[in-house]
Amino acid sequence: MQTRIDVNLGIAGPPDAWVHSACLLCSNGCGLDIAVKDGRIAGVRGSAQHPVNFGHLGPKGEHAWVANNSRRRGTVPMIRRQKNQPLQPVTWMEAMDFFVEKLRDALSLGHENLACYNSGQLTIEEFYTLAKIWRGGLQSSNIDGNTRLCTATSATGLMANFGADGPVASYVDIDQADLICLYGHNVAETQTVLWERMLAAKQKNGGRIVVADPRKTPTVRQGADLHLQLRAGTNVALMNGIIHLLIARGWIDTNFVATHTVGFEQMKQVTSEYPPERAAEICGIARDELETAAEWIGTTRRMVSTVLQGFYQSVEATAASSLVNSVHLLTGAIGKPGAGPLLMAGQPSAMSNREAGADGSYPGYRNPHNETHMRDLCALWNLDFINFHPEVPKDILLMMEAAERGEIEFMWVIGTNPLVSLPDQNRSERILRKMFLVVQDPFIDTETVELADIYFPAAMWGEKTGCVTNADRSVNLLLKAVEPPGDARSDFDIFVEVANRLGFKDKDGAPLVQFGEPKEAFEEWKKVSKGRPCDYSGMTYDLILEMGAVRWPCNDEHPRGAERLYEDHRFWTGIDDCESYGADFLTGNKHTRSDYEHIDPKGKAFLKPAKWRRQPNPTTEDYPILMNTGRVVYHFHTRTKTGRSSVLNGRAPHAYVEIHPQDAERLGIDLGDLVELTSPHGRWEGPAMVVDCVRPGEVFVPFHYGHGAQSANQHTWYARDPVSNQPQLKSSPVAVRRLSFGEPEPWLLARLAELNGDTNEPFAARKFGQTTEEPAA
Repeated sequence: MQTRIDVNLGIAGPPDAWVHSACLLCSNGCGLDIAVKDGRIAGVRGSAQHPVNFGHLGPKGEHAWVANNSRRRGTVPMIRRQKNQPLQPVTWMEAMDFFVEKLRDALSLGHENLACYNSGQLTIEEFYTLAKIWRGGLQSSNIDGNTRLCTATSATGLMANFGADGPVASYVDIDQADLICLYGHNVAETQTVLWERMLAAKQKNGGRIVVADPRKTPTVRQGADLHLQLRAGTNVALMNGIIHLLIARGWIDTNFVATHTVGFEQMKQVTSEYPPERAAEICGIARDELETAAEWIGTTRRMVSTVLQGFYQSVEATAASSLVNSVHLLTGAIGKPGAGPLLMAGQPSAMSNREAGADGSYPGYRNPHNETHMRDLCALWNLDFINFHPEVPKDILLMMEAAERGEIEFMWVIGTNPLVSLPDQNRSERILRKMFLVVQDPFIDTETVELADIYFPAAMWGEKTGCVTNADRSVNLLLKAVEPPGDARSDFDIFVEVANRLGFKDKDGAPLVQFGEPKEAFEEWKKVSKGRPCDYSGMTYDLILEMGAVRWPCNDEHPRGAERLYEDHRFWTGIDDCESYGADFLTGNKHTRSDYEHIDPKGKAFLKPAKWRRQPNPTTEDYPILMNTGRVVYHFHTRTKTGRSSVLNGRAPHAYVEIHPQDAERLGIDLGDLVELTSPHGRWEGPAMVVDCVRPGEVFVPFHYGHGAQSANQHTWYARDPVSNQPQLKSSPVAVRRLSFGEPEPWLLARLAELNGDTNEPFAARKFGQTTEEPAA
């Protein structure tokens, strides 16, 4: 990918300073510099030497910086002493006193009576501090991140084959690949700069791109050589059909399989039940398309596969994602230049959370069921192992169900907006209202803040220093450019004060959290990560600044980081190395150490078969259409940042529903008509986008939009993958009807043109104007 320096300034002259940072609007981790003028953020420019983006920025990266200057930033703490009273401004001392009082009240009934739900957008220093408080201080299992909704399956899929989390390939491998397979990954919209890199690799190498997606997305229109437009919920059947053909036609690397894997005979037996005619029928695709995909995969050794929400947000998520890894193991396309699976992250620091253990993991990818791992962690934290109680963390939906039963009374929400992003919004709202809710967020006007009993105003990107890990293990350093507004504090400073207020001590009586600056936390994290897959022990802030970004592991063996994992084809599957002893794909039942002793592959990778199963909430006579949800290029999550940019919000100000022309004609719906979607859970309404992106019998609604009738999550369910516990957000049964005739607004027509592929220019290469202020409320 050639260098191109993208710049967006909201000032006429030069800034007072440029400050090193990285974009936090997707998982790509693009390097950029922040322009500062008169103590305020005034724009951004891409970093030409950065190894991820070479100066390129996507639409969100160019424009969402205006959120820092929003009029709706929180500047003072607020509390609500009674549920029927409004939030009232208070001092930090008053807010912290109230917080500690309520947390201790909840803790008096047991450490499982409180919960923490955090983000994929904090720094590694912040996640590590929070993990130390929750795991080492409170020792509660009730902690999770909103990474559960986007990339929890990335971790469980990697553990299923390789024994530990950690993306195998890197973006350098994409540059060298002859075949790129995108499984449920609309990269043209979700990681726009990475898509430019993929297109550049395709052109340079004369390669091909295969897309498996129920929608004909901009990724398909702009660059796919083969589109497998499978039915929602048939990912496992697709992968089994591909593997069947790889084995049947001799397209596997038998020497690699015999030397470096276990489980081939079981894989062969299960996939024998998915000959191409059956797999194609289940998936609703042509047999020759399936056979072409398998041939390309089986005859191309320099192959990179990426996986994202289309595979993750499903009840067969871990199974399907693991089968993508198995394709690479069967063909030997792993641990070498231009070859390997990339189970993607979706958020800018989702990887950091998984590494540090503030979600469903333990710090350094340690196994909570392995006594040696836990003793090691206790030694690093100077805790008495006898009094340490490692517990498998609960996912957010398990916590919500426990709160629904009255078993959790206190929840601390950090840097996320669950009222919009969680499934089954009406049910989730009822549960959130039951609890004592603490919300820590940069903005005062999010839908979840409206429910808060305590509000902590938080600093955001550009207002604090710390590191974040992107989707290919590249660690970026974000430097503080400006002060946060008013009395807002960084999440790190808030966590340190909470630890001190609660009085957590190590076994010698010293404070559990002894550091007070992010760099000090980073130095401690380096020690905790040493010797584990995500080894930071050789990394420094200075090295990151020198290189732009450093991929872990970074240690004595890899002093400047590692481009890819498993080049020696030794995996983290040994019984005393692995992060997990595994789980049954169908039931989620966890394997014990005793179970694992019988299958310990001692450094070989697992080939784990899985049978396809039907989705748990199929269409019915009353709800005959499947609704899919996802993102659009102009917004990130619940628009708390991107919705404040007039440029971004102007391109997609409202939710809409994509409906196939055949269904539209049958239902009497035209472009721009006001349409209603109903389900057992709620109702949605918005304009119709009549377009052949979706399959007949399926509709698509972006999930970014608010509370109530604009929210796609009115209709989603608490059903989830039994291993990763990631919610099924991709197939919910709905009924569709026209409410009234309408005329399409200009933004809807512009979006229709994008979806129809009226131009093949990647979004990151387009210019949408300059943003200087947020849109009117």
